Amino acid sequence: MKTGARAGRAQRRQVLVTASCLVLVAGLATAAVGQGAFFAAVQWRAAIVVLAAVVLALAAYPFRRADLRWGFILAGLSLAMWALVRAAAVGTLAGGFTWALFGAGAAAVLIVCRRLDASSREMLLNGLFAVAILVAATGWLGVAFHHRSWALPSAGLWRAASTLTYANATAAFLVPLTLVVLSRLTASPGSMRLSLTATGLLCGAGATLSRAGAIAFAVGFVVICALQGTRNVVRVAAGPVVGAAVALLGLIPSVPVTARPEPAVALAALGTGLGIAALTRRFPRGAVAIPVAILAAGGALAVAVIVINGAPSGSGAIRSLATSRLSLASPSRSGETAAAIRVIEQHPLAGVGPGRATLRWTGADGGLRVDRYDHDEYLQVLTDLGVIGAALLAVLLAAAIRGLWQGRLNLPGRATWAGVVAATAALAVHSAFDFIWHIPAIPLTAAALVGCAVPSITRPGELQPSAIERKEEL
Repeated sequence: MKTGARAGRAQRRQVLVTASCLVLVAGLATAAVGQGAFFAAVQWRAAIVVLAAVVLALAAYPFRRADLRWGFILAGLSLAMWALVRAAAVGTLAGGFTWALFGAGAAAVLIVCRRLDASSREMLLNGLFAVAILVAATGWLGVAFHHRSWALPSAGLWRAASTLTYANATAAFLVPLTLVVLSRLTASPGSMRLSLTATGLLCGAGATLSRAGAIAFAVGFVVICALQGTRNVVRVAAGPVVGAAVALLGLIPSVPVTARPEPAVALAALGTGLGIAALTRRFPRGAVAIPVAILAAGGALAVAVIVINGAPSGSGAIRSLATSRLSLASPSRSGETAAAIRVIEQHPLAGVGPGRATLRWTGADGGLRVDRYDHDEYLQVLTDLGVIGAALLAVLLAAAIRGLWQGRLNLPGRATWAGVVAATAALAVHSAFDFIWHIPAIPLTAAALVGCAVPSITRPGELQPSAIERKEEL
């Protein structure tokens, strides 16, 4: 009788855990496809779905002291509370909801993730990868076909915006997930699914033409190499990186605003790139490596020739890209930063309040420039919430780092953990170049990734290595 009752409770608990995982994926997908949940209507929908996931997770494993001992949940809830209090004080309560969703939403996602077993975490990651593929595909199609809303003109170039609000936000969403896929590929180098997924995500991220995204990816890639071994990482990443580069070459003729779209060239290059990634997914050694390398190089050369000479706007597009995107200069952002520092100096302790900041500076042409956001979230939190908000944020980030540090010992496998550490580093770097925390889909997805790499509060025996992690151990 007792054994049967225990089995029944365990089965019910597993159903609740699985349901909470699926609902969480639905909430994150709702945010990602709904313009990143930047606008209030989608924010509320995403928040309600995530809250439902929390209710299911707590029904499986009730709230316990272990949830508070880590510190992340308390820090997230405190940051949310301070944002709402500060917003109410200055009469912009609606403006405080974004910061509240950043703190409380991240805490809610972690509550769910810490109750997931290995199979449910695998399900969550696969769900996130599927959403990321959708985001990457729509962004790529937006540039290839000049479809507005999926791609937007900026500085004379079409850039992938996808279902999020703008190109840099799309890059900030895709780059961390790409790094996790590449790291997991080191545990299963022959996986066609992971290799093609990495290639597709790199195509989507590259189509954004985001300089901050490129810098963040480079930082994350170095972190993976440090944790997983440079030779191992380069070997598995070579195929996806080369394949994505070939696919992006085919997209170049469609990039200039003055050019007509060239979807046929883009599709041909994409097919070639995916084929290269599939053929080189193990980066074979010995005699087999020579014909494979020749085939990959030939495909890349063929696409380059088509783009530069065959497509009407190919060579001109390359010159436009070199002029616009291969420079780190950004006078507008420098002006924003100086304006933000002036605001912080005037309201150091509590900030001006969410939604109240107005940044004014003089442009290079002598004209007045005005913006609501600084392209640096670390300055933005000081602007909106002051030193108090920044201190709470520091505690939140420190708690996340602490959880990841503990995760290095408690996770059965290392590939996912290394990828999440790299993704976190990349997002931390990108946050210094854009207001990406105000696109809730990005911090909520980042919290889900962290949740997949920190220790579970379930019994140790319930957390078994997933299939991909078992391959890594072999």
